[in-house]
Amino acid sequence: MVSKELLEILICPSCHGELEYDATIDALTCRGPHCPICGMPAGAEGRCSNGDCSWKGEVPVGLRYRVEENIPVMLIDEAERIQM
Repeated sequence: MVSKELLEILICPSCHGELEYDATIDALTCRGPHCPICGMPAGAEGRCSNGDCSWKGEVPVGLRYRVEENIPVMLIDEAERIQM
């Protein structure tokens, strides 16, 4: 379980969006549009904001960050890509 104080200050490290905490799965979820390949923010035109990434036009994903021993693992590379 993540403390209330920590939940109030955490944001998505990729897009800086708000996170939703789900205690049943002990994870934080960002529902902002992200690239399904690298996890960086996706623009409205369906392109990745990372110039080195080849993603274009596919359906963007949300990111889910797991919590281990009450500590959120806020690493984009380790985030689970979820359908929005």
